[in-house]
Amino acid sequence: MKKLSVFIKTEQGFLFIYVIWIISFLFVSLSLLTIYYHHDQQITHFHLKQLQSETLFQMSRIDVEEEIDELIDTKSPKYYSYPNGEVEIRINKIEEHIVTLTFIIFLDQEPFYSYEHFYKVNE
Repeated sequence: MKKLSVFIKTEQGFLFIYVIWIISFLFVSLSLLTIYYHHDQQITHFHLKQLQSETLFQMSRIDVEEEIDELIDTKSPKYYSYPNGEVEIRINKIEEHIVTLTFIIFLDQEPFYSYEHFYKVNE
């Protein structure tokens, strides 16, 4: 009599159903891992864009606070250019000592982000 292999139960051949289950499990596992990796890359990309826009907002907010007294009287927007992008700031006076600063952030090859910030002017 012939010696039986691990995959052969009888002389009739392979245990086909077990082999199909193992192959389908491996295929589904590899597919899911590929999808998870792609989603993680997208999430990382969006986090980096958010970090860049927040950094540009913080830098331009500091710069505009130094010049706020001069800019309140002018209606024209102020532009700042940084290595990661550009920021346009529009100033609207609400009350005597309160203004709104609208920060429009332009990143490289991306649409803009917008923040609105209320600022109290020193008396």
